Amino acid sequence: MRYLKVTAQDRSGNGKADAVLLHFHNSPDNLVHEAFAVDMSADGRIEFGFAGDINSDGEQNFQDQLLLTAFAEVFLQLNWFNKGDNWERYLKISAKDHHQDGSPNVVSLQFSEDDGTPGIPIRIKGAAAYDGDNDGSLDSYTNTDVNSDGIANRADKVLLRNIAQSFLAFRWFEI
Repeated sequence: MRYLKVTAQDRSGNGKADAVLLHFHNSPDNLVHEAFAVDMSADGRIEFGFAGDINSDGEQNFQDQLLLTAFAEVFLQLNWFNKGDNWERYLKISAKDHHQDGSPNVVSLQFSEDDGTPGIPIRIKGAAAYDGDNDGSLDSYTNTDVNSDGIANRADKVLLRNIAQSFLAFRWFEI
């Protein structure tokens, strides 16, 4: 099963994530692509990144960089990051196409934290976006506090929609 594992880090020590690292997996033991983005000014905007062929279309071009920047800037809004160069907190994102028509019906987000026990992450919270009528548009969302402000509200649904849509733009799901 394809999934994306995303880790953000506060390497500058200012209390805000400034590095976003993306690991694209075909399976738990099969990492096939890596990308990273950096917010050097701590303003939530990506100034530098290396996308490679992030959408797997066979070309490394400006479109790949735009997709990385869009995703990373939304990801920074989640406030799910590690202090320093730690890797304990991460987000695992996957999509399922139940109708097998090339249009995913569910995008799942699993917020996890590794407590040091080998191979056993602690799932902190989960969220999902759904395309209930299979029209290619996400139309319902779980009521989850994805931005970690202590309140599950409309802002979380907007953020969930944005992170799910920017993930789907990578086309990292099985058809």
